[in-house]
Amino acid sequence: MGIASRITKRTAVIGTVSAVALAGGIAYAAWTITGSGSAGASASTAQPVSFSNTTVGTLYPGATVDVRATASNPNPFPVNYTAPATPAITVTGGTGTCASTNVIFTAGGAVGIGPASGSTPGTANNAAFGTLKMINDAADGCQGATFTVDLAGGTGVSAA
Repeated sequence: MGIASRITKRTAVIGTVSAVALAGGIAYAAWTITGSGSAGASASTAQPVSFSNTTVGTLYPGATVDVRATASNPNPFPVNYTAPATPAITVTGGTGTCASTNVIFTAGGAVGIGPASGSTPGTANNAAFGTLKMINDAADGCQGATFTVDLAGGTGVSAA
């Protein structure tokens, strides 16, 4: 065997070993990837639900009527709202003295209120939030009185 043949074989072996090592390095680089940095999100602050057009039917001793209102939800998520168990009840008018103890409020189940769409709040129109019953022995002064039930202070939870 000549010198040229040995150099060619040696070059071929070195070239093959180098190619294998280089290919292994490329394969390793193709599978090992690192990263840096972070991502985050911030939670919004829940806004209170508001009520308007609260209506109560006609009451008389022993009668029970629905307490209905339109609820507005400014949040970008739906809300299930339950009226307070013991809301403030305001009495106006009437033919004489009429205390709020002449009626009994019973909260209903949760009312679903849709999410806001942009700046337009979600609503539940004419939704029943509970019932109001006039006691059997209501005062005579309650004739012609208006009973206003404050629905604020209930419990609203995300329905998302």
